[in-house]
Amino acid sequence: MARLLRFWILVLVSIGCGSAAFAQAPPPSPAPAAPAASTTSPTAATPAVPAAPILPPEVTSPVERLAKSIETAEKSISQLKELESELQRLRGNVETIIYDSTSTAEALRPQLAEVRSQIERLGPPPKDGPESPTVAAERARLNALASALDGAVKTTELAWVRAKQLIDRITVMRYQIFSRNLFERRPSPLLPSVWDDVAGRMPSIVNRIRYYGDSWLQQGLRKGTSFYAAIAGSIAGGLIASILMHAFLVRRRARVEGIPSFFDRIISASIAAPVYMLGPVVAACGLYAGLDSLGMFYSPWERTAEVALQCALIYVAGSTLAHVALTPGQPQWRLLPVDDKTAAHIYRFARAILAVYILDAVLVEFGRAIYVPLVVTVLQTFLTNLMTAALLAVMLLKPWVPLTGPMRVVNHLDRLKLDPGRLSPAWIKLPLWMIVAAIVATSAAGYVALGRFIAQQIVLTGTILAFAGLSYLAVRATTRQRPGDGNRISMGLQSLGIDRDKQGQLVKLAELAAVLAIVMMALPMLMLQWGFASADIRDWAKSLFFGFEVGQFRISMARILIGIVMFIALLFATRMIQHWLRERVLSNGRLDAGVANSVEIAAGYVGVGLAALISVSYAGFDVTNLAIVAGALSVGIGFGLQSIVNNFVSGLILLVERPIKVGDWIVVGDQQGNVRRISVRSTEIETFDRASLIVPNSELISGRVLNWTHRNVLGRLVIKVTTDIRANPRKVIALLETAARQQEHVQHTPPPVAALDQFAPDRIEFTLGVTITDVTGSAHVRSDLHISILELLRANGIYATVTSEQTEVAPAAAAAPVAAG
Repeated sequence: MARLLRFWILVLVSIGCGSAAFAQAPPPSPAPAAPAASTTSPTAATPAVPAAPILPPEVTSPVERLAKSIETAEKSISQLKELESELQRLRGNVETIIYDSTSTAEALRPQLAEVRSQIERLGPPPKDGPESPTVAAERARLNALASALDGAVKTTELAWVRAKQLIDRITVMRYQIFSRNLFERRPSPLLPSVWDDVAGRMPSIVNRIRYYGDSWLQQGLRKGTSFYAAIAGSIAGGLIASILMHAFLVRRRARVEGIPSFFDRIISASIAAPVYMLGPVVAACGLYAGLDSLGMFYSPWERTAEVALQCALIYVAGSTLAHVALTPGQPQWRLLPVDDKTAAHIYRFARAILAVYILDAVLVEFGRAIYVPLVVTVLQTFLTNLMTAALLAVMLLKPWVPLTGPMRVVNHLDRLKLDPGRLSPAWIKLPLWMIVAAIVATSAAGYVALGRFIAQQIVLTGTILAFAGLSYLAVRATTRQRPGDGNRISMGLQSLGIDRDKQGQLVKLAELAAVLAIVMMALPMLMLQWGFASADIRDWAKSLFFGFEVGQFRISMARILIGIVMFIALLFATRMIQHWLRERVLSNGRLDAGVANSVEIAAGYVGVGLAALISVSYAGFDVTNLAIVAGALSVGIGFGLQSIVNNFVSGLILLVERPIKVGDWIVVGDQQGNVRRISVRSTEIETFDRASLIVPNSELISGRVLNWTHRNVLGRLVIKVTTDIRANPRKVIALLETAARQQEHVQHTPPPVAALDQFAPDRIEFTLGVTITDVTGSAHVRSDLHISILELLRANGIYATVTSEQTEVAPAAAAAPVAAG
């Protein structure tokens, strides 16, 4: 079981890149120079410095051990030129030295800082006379202790530097060994002498295989029922898991009505992949764990079993990804737009190539375990290389016929642009044909290891890229808009009350983070397959994410990413608080709308400012450097940012002083409307024609603005009525006041007042002034008053014309003359 865990750790090395953050710790920063020792002249009264050791053994022992360890490692590397395993072991030892040197230096620096602080407290030696013997002795002791501690810190720093140089040498040596083995040329397997040599060695190899096979089988038979139970149990567990998962997938797909869309196919494929993998993985891992617990993996089967398990899992992953992409017999769930025969053809040969890969890997490892001659291994690898190339060529020779009919759904993979030609799509098939030619040419020329490496990458790199591509499509299916529907993230955010614009921004950030996570997982696995060592990948990943130095600055991608995540999270929390304030606290109706808007916007400004400050500080940016940025901004303000800063400050004044607030009816120049939003730079006014008027905040502060609802919403409406000269003035005044008192939105205090303004030989002019409760509804009140006045005057036989003007509400707007009678 321990071997199984080690394998999964190797396969998922990208997850483990950050778990050993101290293995490549940053180089200890050089300690500041120790203060110069006292230069006072010795006097007879000055006691001698004790000859006892300056540092205790618990301080000197780790430093001496580090020095010896680095010397031993440097001697060992000079003797290692070929052994990959020994180089890997030595690298682990050197990484331990790096960790120990860092921890030792970090433990010594506080002690050195304390001693130097004590020396500073003593002050400089007196210049005008001798120093007290006690103080001079203490100064000498502290200077000697500081010097010793400084030397110990520098020794650990030197050990760190030498260890880093050793790791660089080990890395170069490992790549040299890898390149030499990969490009080593052997006699061409096409030569008859090679076949004759292999034929002469085969009898002994067959006998050796028969011996080890019979021995392993007899060992299993001696285990009795445990041996059979391990095999039967693993197979039964895999079958049960496969049946249950298949039934689950069938029920889930049955819920989709009609022809599934491309988004439904992608989501189904992302679910089907782990479902199809579960049963075979359970069977393979269960069989390995059961036989391992019975002690069946003894030499030479130990390493062979591990390789067989790895290959089995790779086969399961590769064949499952091919199945969910091609879905033979189920075109409605197919991702690649090819017909049934093409899908079955590609799937069949893809599985055959995976099987050849397993056969080659297991035979090579087993041959290494039983000491098969190199010439036999070379010939066996040559044959498996040719088999891989032949299978790939046969798969490419068949035309890829596109899927037609009602099952075809337009999707992102239609860019393949398939046609019945044998080279279509050329951008996929031509590179694969070049790979086939490279495998055959290198293997025939004697570069069998290079041909095997290329053939293996078809399986390993193809599986990783297929997994990454499927994951990317699954992310797109989750975050992108579906036809006639929204994505799930947007629907979840909408339930939280986040507006559509913010939803789009958060969805894009989520998609970017998911794609970045896919790249971070796939890239280390690709690098492993292409010859990079896991330790080097881990070191590079830690340098990238946990800090690397550029000049005097140290950049940590992990801290920067976490800072970005913190900013997004705090910004999201700020929006949620604003939503809570707007919907729960400030919407009770007793609070003025302008005050509520000011509180909401102020909370947003505070939240965004805190989010920016916290995230920038965590990312490693020194907040004290903001003074430099402020100085640069002041220069920019002097050269052209005055208007921007002016509008920003004006916006703050509007929010604090509140001469204008959201919901006010204001007049700016020849435009009027209701204030809808006060932002940092400008204020949005919605005119009565439903147009948005954007006014810079500075104009609202420095200019003249008419605000009809600044204090309250009360307003005064004035209506003028012209009657015939024969009308009774007192009766007309009474009728006008009666008509005003009958209106619901006319204030009774102060009461409506009607008066005779002037008269002429042919007419009399009256004025009716009323106070209305809500100035924003003046148009309705004016209309109702016109109707009431018209009806009363008609009922009393008075002929009149009525005009109205809002002398205290809005610019005068004469109504059309209304004739009574």
